[in-house]
Amino acid sequence: MFQDSGKENLLREDFLEEVEKKYGELYKRKKAIHYVIEDKNKIIACAGAFIKEDLPYCFYEQSEYGFIGDVYVDHKFRRKGYAQALTNKTIDWFSKKGIQTVRLLASNDAKELYKSFGFEQTDQMVLNIRSK
Repeated sequence: MFQDSGKENLLREDFLEEVEKKYGELYKRKKAIHYVIEDKNKIIACAGAFIKEDLPYCFYEQSEYGFIGDVYVDHKFRRKGYAQALTNKTIDWFSKKGIQTVRLLASNDAKELYKSFGFEQTDQMVLNIRSK
């Protein structure tokens, strides 16, 4: 998943332990869920839904928002509607939890898929500062 996103080089050495810890906390508080699709007892697709509350959104009237992450479909199973089905599941989960706003980070390949759900590009901008 991280290799496909081009972000693998940004991960800390202990990222697996941290993921387990952070996700465990979210699961305990019922603020996260993952959906998977299996083929022959092997996970071929997944998507995570997370309820977050951070700056500056914590000052909004609806302070919690949904975040879709960990979306991945095995290369051999792409273009079969699995990402769409999993995204539907996450949106349904958010809706049942009363979440009104959902955010995500989309790869170039997935932007059209998310636009088909009504996601819009926002005014958020990013600057990566490289140390010398």
